[in-house]
Amino acid sequence: MDLEAVRTFVAVADTGQFQSAGDELRVTQQAVSKRVAALERALGVRLFTRTPRGARLSVDGRAFLPHARELLAAQQRALASVAPGRRALRVDVLNRRTAPATLLHAFYQQDPSVVLDVVTLPDVAVGPALDAVTTGTVDATFRALVDGPDRLAGTPLEAARVVLEPHELLVGPAHALADARAVTLAELAAHPVWMPGLAPGGEASTYYAELAETVGLTIDLGGPLFSAECS
Repeated sequence: MDLEAVRTFVAVADTGQFQSAGDELRVTQQAVSKRVAALERALGVRLFTRTPRGARLSVDGRAFLPHARELLAAQQRALASVAPGRRALRVDVLNRRTAPATLLHAFYQQDPSVVLDVVTLPDVAVGPALDAVTTGTVDATFRALVDGPDRLAGTPLEAARVVLEPHELLVGPAHALADARAVTLAELAAHPVWMPGLAPGGEASTYYAELAETVGLTIDLGGPLFSAECS
């Protein structure tokens, strides 16, 4: 749908005059008439009733008007989402179920005046996330930097530790560790850990590979993944 025609329709509806709408949009009255006529043909209805005093909304015009305003508002939101200096604060999180995402939600609830756009980048690796911050695609990212100072050397980026996410162990009621309130890594080393769906090359898989090698864990990545809600 031609948004210029929609904008012209709204202008005529607000001013009640084709000429006044043209003056507002800085186009001729003939251009306004052509745009409205094209919109009416596209919709298959009459939007205005022409009178000697101007233009009066038809029944269909009154029904279409609030939706037309929303179309224009959506266009403005879409443009603002990518306009430099105007878009929302764009923050990347690795997963919307992780602690950083929860922290962002709590921050938004505390101060909703800060407009946030929480995104998840398609690449799970740390490098592309840092590149996205450097280029301004995102304003900040929550990632694990094992070699933070060395990794950021020579770049304009800065890192700060903001959250330590605890590990949670899920076992069945008959498991040897079922009654334990906390488990040490040494105790866990005696039991295979099933982690299906762990994406290779990501910060999580790298972390768990190093952890398994350091403390002698056995991590099983096999089997079907039934989504995070079922794991």
